[in-house]
Amino acid sequence: MANQSAIVRITCILNALGIARSSWYRKFIPASERKRPGPVRKPIPPEIERIVIYYAKLYPWYGYKKIAVICRRAGHKVKNRQALRVMDEHNLLHKHRNSTVETYQASKLYELLPKGPNELWQMDVTYVYIPGYGWWYAVTVIDYYSRYLLACYLTDSYSATNANYAIDLARTKAERIHGPLEKIPFLVTDNGPTFIAKKFHHHIKDLYSHVRIQYRTPTQLGLLERFHRTLKQEEVYWRLYDNPYHAAQCLKEFHERYNTIRPHWALIPEDGGDPMTPYDVYVEGKVTVIPKWQGWAKGAKAKLDAMMAEEAA
Repeated sequence: MANQSAIVRITCILNALGIARSSWYRKFIPASERKRPGPVRKPIPPEIERIVIYYAKLYPWYGYKKIAVICRRAGHKVKNRQALRVMDEHNLLHKHRNSTVETYQASKLYELLPKGPNELWQMDVTYVYIPGYGWWYAVTVIDYYSRYLLACYLTDSYSATNANYAIDLARTKAERIHGPLEKIPFLVTDNGPTFIAKKFHHHIKDLYSHVRIQYRTPTQLGLLERFHRTLKQEEVYWRLYDNPYHAAQCLKEFHERYNTIRPHWALIPEDGGDPMTPYDVYVEGKVTVIPKWQGWAKGAKAKLDAMMAEEAA
C-alpha cells in the first residue's frame, strides 16, 4: 500500500511539472526493472550472418528488407528479421541515412573541388523577362575556382544547339586568356532536357568530363544558383529592357562588371585582405584561400575515410 501511495505521489508531481511518466521512467528506472526479460534469442547461423554482412557492405544504400530479398534471390534462406538483427549488431543499419548520404556526397565534392582555374566549370540557365517579347533564357558558364563568368548568352530558345554555342563561347574566352586547355575540365550541369540531349552530349564528350547532379538537388549546383540570384538582384530587377538587343547589351555590361569590378567574398587573398574580383584570380593568377565550407567538405571526406577504414577492419 505504501508503494502504491508513493507511485501516486510521484505521478502527481510529474503531472504538475509537465514531465511525461515514460520519460521519467526511461531516465531513472534501470532497464532491467522496466520490463520482464523476454525469451533468449536463437543464435543466427554463421552462414546467414556472413551473407547478410557481405551484401549489406556491397550495397550500403539499401535497408535490411532489400538486403534480405537480395540474399534470398541469391539462394540463401534469410528472413527479414535475421537481416535486421545482423545489420543492427554490425552497425550496418541506416539509422541516420540522410547524414550518411550527405557525408558521402560532401566527400565526393571535395575530391572534385578544383585547385586552380579551368578544372571545374558549372553551366546552367535562368529566365529573363523582356516586355513584349516574353521569357528569354540566359545560359551561363562559370569557372568554379575563380568565380569568373565565362559566358552569359541570351537566347530565345533553350535548346541543345544554343547550349552548345554557349559552352563554345566559354571555351573560346578561356583559351584566349590561358591558351589551349591542358586538362579536360569537369563540366557540372543539372538534369534539364538540354543537358541530357544527345546533341549536347556528342558536342562536349571529347572536350569535357560531364557530371550531372543528383535529381531534385539544386543545391549541388549552388554556385550558379547563387550567381543567378546575383544576376537578378544586381541587373535584371533594375531594368525594363526595351527589346532583346537591349537586354543582351545590358547583360554584356553586367558580365564585365561582375568579373572586373565586383569583389567576391569567396575570393579572399592569402594575406587576409579585402576580397578580390574573379578577374584577379582567373586572369592575373592571384591565389585565394579555401573558403570555410570547403573545409567542411574536407572534414566530411576525412569522416567517410574513417568510416570506410572501420568497415574494412
